[in-house]
Amino acid sequence: MHKLELTLACGRYDRTQALIDGRVQPEGVDLTFIPLRPGETFWRMLNHGEFDVSEMSLSSYTILRSEGDTRFTAIPVFPSRTFRHSAIYLRADSRIERPEDLKGKRIGVGDYQMTAAVWVRGVLTHEYGVKPEDIAWVVGKPIRSIKPPAGIKLESIPADTTLEEMLERGEIDALVSVMIPKGIGKTVRRLFRDFRTVESEY
Repeated sequence: MHKLELTLACGRYDRTQALIDGRVQPEGVDLTFIPLRPGETFWRMLNHGEFDVSEMSLSSYTILRSEGDTRFTAIPVFPSRTFRHSAIYLRADSRIERPEDLKGKRIGVGDYQMTAAVWVRGVLTHEYGVKPEDIAWVVGKPIRSIKPPAGIKLESIPADTTLEEMLERGEIDALVSVMIPKGIGKTVRRLFRDFRTVESEY
């Protein structure tokens, strides 16, 4: 019987490793698993549709659907099951100690609509009462042509710097990032110092 040939691009997670190394064989499918970092997967799929199936940015997907773009169909499978309490960084000498202290501050984020930033805004809003409009968002990438909700303050960083550098210099008060800053443990710390306990309680 002929098997359905499918390419799947997805991150290398503990939940996907058995597909990568062949321990699990999907019934009726000749699967080519392409382990890629999420950012590359999303970009290649969104811009070129290179794969039959791929991991996808939830925020990018919902934006496309809201704009009437129906090229992709989401299925309720969540390969990246990462809490994002650990993704909020401060200068080591910051006086900010609680999420509520972020009100009125400037927070850097690689891309306002990236899924991790949506997650952080959600947890800040619903768990700590810090609404997105309480913060000035400093965006690392050119601001996409989406219309942000009313009251949201967005600004782009200068072309000759990075968000990490701005955090180090105190030009932003915090940074939301899925990548761990180079200065962690020296000049940079997390907002939630014991983030594993916070995540476990959450």
